[in-house]
Amino acid sequence: MVPPMSRLLVLSTAALLGCPERAPTSSSAPVVVGQVAADGGGVTAARLDAWLAYHKALGALAAPDGGALDARAKAKAEREIRRGLGLTEGDLDQLETLIAAVVAQRTISRLTGAEAVREFERVTLSLKPEQRQKVEQAFGDVRTRAAQTASLDAERARFGEEAVSLVLAREAELTATWDSLLDGRGERR
Repeated sequence: MVPPMSRLLVLSTAALLGCPERAPTSSSAPVVVGQVAADGGGVTAARLDAWLAYHKALGALAAPDGGALDARAKAKAEREIRRGLGLTEGDLDQLETLIAAVVAQRTISRLTGAEAVREFERVTLSLKPEQRQKVEQAFGDVRTRAAQTASLDAERARFGEEAVSLVLAREAELTATWDSLLDGRGERR
């Protein structure tokens, strides 16, 4: 298991960088890696289901003898899984960019949002009035930053209200799958 601070660093990096760039796929539509249209780019509950099924299937990949697949067999199996689910590499990139951003922000919000504000307020209340004023001037935007992180406004503007809402509706399942990818239990990198 990844330690909490390492996990926060990984999630922050994932949110900032999105998914790695890949070579163009054979799909007829151009793939814009790391971007999702503000209208959600066609993110649907069915596409999220397919993304989850894809990662579940990857976890079950094995050679006929039960061992690991060689690189060629693995690539072929992944391609067949994607094809069977109606996904392209571009679809996976798009969905992973969205999921990474929302999951990372929600995790950061849980780790630094309301808890950080409560701790900040607890500490400042114990200070003398003149000290409290100096601390609040220096760190006064803690509440604002926590509220911005929790609101997902940036993600809603980037990906669209509907896409973010779909991810939030499946947050527990998507977060568990995403966490397994970060912990190295998933196959896609």
